[in-house]
Amino acid sequence: MTPHVQEFIKKLDKIRPSKSRYEIFSDWLILASASLYATWKKDKAVEEEYLQVAKLYTKEELEQLSGLLGMVTDALEEKEQDFLGEVFTYGEMSNSRTGQFFTPYHISYMMAEMSIGDAPKNQILKICDPACGSGVMLIASADVLRKRGMNYQWDVYFKGIDIDPRCARMTFIQMSLLGAPAVIVCGNALTNETFWEWETIGYCISGMDFRLKTERMFDRITQPQTEPQEEKEVEKVISLPPARELVQGELF
Repeated sequence: MTPHVQEFIKKLDKIRPSKSRYEIFSDWLILASASLYATWKKDKAVEEEYLQVAKLYTKEELEQLSGLLGMVTDALEEKEQDFLGEVFTYGEMSNSRTGQFFTPYHISYMMAEMSIGDAPKNQILKICDPACGSGVMLIASADVLRKRGMNYQWDVYFKGIDIDPRCARMTFIQMSLLGAPAVIVCGNALTNETFWEWETIGYCISGMDFRLKTERMFDRITQPQTEPQEEKEVEKVISLPPARELVQGELF
């Protein structure tokens, strides 16, 4: 456990000792993710959820909760890492009974290094994790690409999906603070069921939505149709382990 993670957990426990660490952290995830999303996009449902949680705390407690987001920002500025995943793991908040185990960062980095080949020329690199957890594989991929000299804040499109809203929010917070163009989905990648879908501010700043649409249109114009019209188009993306086959559907 790093000193940053240890300090985060210590401050989390002091906010309101009468509530469990898990409850406080879950509430903080709602507040922090809503705050980051509201910096560039208005969503009434997100605002209402924020207010419902915020009214459960005093002004002093809300200030302490706000300070936790600053700690995450400082940790991620220091280096790419799965900070919130470590908090969740070392804080003993994951659910082992449902098979919820978070991959250590060094293993995720190795897997990303092995999975990511050469970046496509004159195209946006697309990376998807259909069971993203806290976003560790997406963060590790960004780390690998940065070290290879690629600007992941501009030339890479990330997509993370998780059925657990806490995990989806952890991924959203960390990818937002890293400035990564990403879409984070709380939903089921197997059934294509979506509960909510948020874009990071990096997605907006990079103009990723327009660029992806332009790229798809250009591909249709320049590439001949080799399959029947009724066949669905399949995008070339990097599928992160362990769900390589899932990315060949309609994730993008």
